[in-house]
Amino acid sequence: MDVISRLSAGGSRYQRIVLALGVGHGFSDAAAGYLIGSLSQQSDFFQIGSAVLLYNALAFGGQLPAGIWIDRLGHYRSPAILSLLGMLLALGLLYYQLIWISVGLAGISSAVFHAAGGATTLVCFPGKSQFVGLFSAFGVLGLALGGWAGATQVSWFCYVVVAGLSMVLAVLLNATFPLGQRLNRSVERRSLDRHDYLMILLLMAIALRSAVWNCLQLIYSHQYEWLFYMAIAAMVGKVVGGWLTDRISWKVYALIALTVAIPALSWGHRKLVWLLLGTGLLQSLTPMSVLAWQRIYPNRPATVSGLSFGLAIAIGGLVSASPLAMSGSVLAQLLLMGLLTAGLYYVFLRLFRHDSVFDR
Repeated sequence: MDVISRLSAGGSRYQRIVLALGVGHGFSDAAAGYLIGSLSQQSDFFQIGSAVLLYNALAFGGQLPAGIWIDRLGHYRSPAILSLLGMLLALGLLYYQLIWISVGLAGISSAVFHAAGGATTLVCFPGKSQFVGLFSAFGVLGLALGGWAGATQVSWFCYVVVAGLSMVLAVLLNATFPLGQRLNRSVERRSLDRHDYLMILLLMAIALRSAVWNCLQLIYSHQYEWLFYMAIAAMVGKVVGGWLTDRISWKVYALIALTVAIPALSWGHRKLVWLLLGTGLLQSLTPMSVLAWQRIYPNRPATVSGLSFGLAIAIGGLVSASPLAMSGSVLAQLLLMGLLTAGLYYVFLRLFRHDSVFDR
């Protein structure tokens, strides 16, 4: 029986695994959000800012190294389980006021889980964006709810997160994970036209900048409830976008979605409906972007997950936290982001030119 037949025969079983990983993604991000949100009640402004920077550097910037390591490992069950255990331990350390150790462990655990969970999804259902959307959808809502609960000291929320993580761990401990590299070699190596990638990248950069600007305006205006609506819109957008891009042309959908998202986000500070529409459409492109990278590097599912879910956000955060952002120089920020992206592209070309990178 060939690989595709095995995947079809185990489709129902793999669907349960991906659903469990998606729910685990939500609880994991909720735990991280609760941890960071709780710092506002226990630390001064400098400590909070430093802890957030540490978490972002590890949780987002660490996903690519974690993905490369997991691809070398060749399986995803142990990293996924250990990362959830690490997040539970991070919550326990917070109770004992070990803030820096807790934040560091949460960041590393988040990075490993995103890479392992995303890779498992890509291996179980290669080329199927709806499952990528399912895995990625719950995270943003969990993060928003966890941050709110931590900042407002909703103590029972922590028990819910611990119970949820424990249930997901029980499911994963009894699940049979696929062997990643063996199955994923069946994915056909294809790529879109380079001009298409460039067009989509530029349009997405414009839309992303508008989305970040809207978030800052909401925080400044104390419209926190809009952030929850945005999280729900992002979750729905990922699920719907993954389902749609399995059924219609990726290129057509991306151009239509971004063409609508850009003006919608630009008008979002005026009306909530425009903000939600733009946010949902922008996030609906997440599954498509992950699979686009998978088509380029079909044998590196964990690395692709780390790149798609983590490093892109880390680059955006690095640019927004730089002195250029404070100066308000939009052109300089875009130039820096372009240089970082070009440098990353060059590194990937050099790193993955030959398969010997992972062969010892």
